[in-house]
Amino acid sequence: MELYTVLTADVIGSRRQETVVAAKKTGLQELTDASLVTPFTFSRGDEIQAVVAGVLSSPAILRKLRYYCLPLQLRIGIGLGRITSGLGANSSWEMNGPAFHRARQALDEVKQHRHWRTRLVSGDPGLDQTVNTLFNLYDVIQSRWTFPQWEGVMLYEATGSYQEAGQRLGIAFQNVEKRCRAARWWAIREAEATFPMILSQYTDFNLVLGE
Repeated sequence: MELYTVLTADVIGSRRQETVVAAKKTGLQELTDASLVTPFTFSRGDEIQAVVAGVLSSPAILRKLRYYCLPLQLRIGIGLGRITSGLGANSSWEMNGPAFHRARQALDEVKQHRHWRTRLVSGDPGLDQTVNTLFNLYDVIQSRWTFPQWEGVMLYEATGSYQEAGQRLGIAFQNVEKRCRAARWWAIREAEATFPMILSQYTDFNLVLGE
């Protein structure tokens, strides 16, 4: 039986930023990733959702979503489990199953805690505690990024070169390096690389598939 990861996000303070939200809706489906089963789409006003095949192996896809949505700030709930209806539909909003219920539970938990921005509910309490502790630290670092730091990190990652990233930004490559260093990119990258190990070693699939 296959596992899926559902990502459900909502925009913080969306009613005060309706024009920005509307602008982001137009190009959201262009945000691609090889793991996506369905594209990111808006529904229910200010909520964004997508389905990822298998177990989420890295929060890098969340980072891409947050970068695309800037200056909007997101709360993200992550649900791991089965999808029992609607598979094959073009939109995640036409699907259902434990993975969706868990994503909704995770998002509700984030909304109840003002310091949280990301939460996982998998059905495995030990996995949830480990991953959510990592998410808290990850988000604390990322929440302090300025827009120039976001640009520097994302372009450096995309190009693999400070020089090329600098050319695209129209700045010296040393300044790209400074932005990445100030953003603690090395720590974020290490945290993202750790996710596959945690999920493969500590997930109890009997619990995750238990619904």
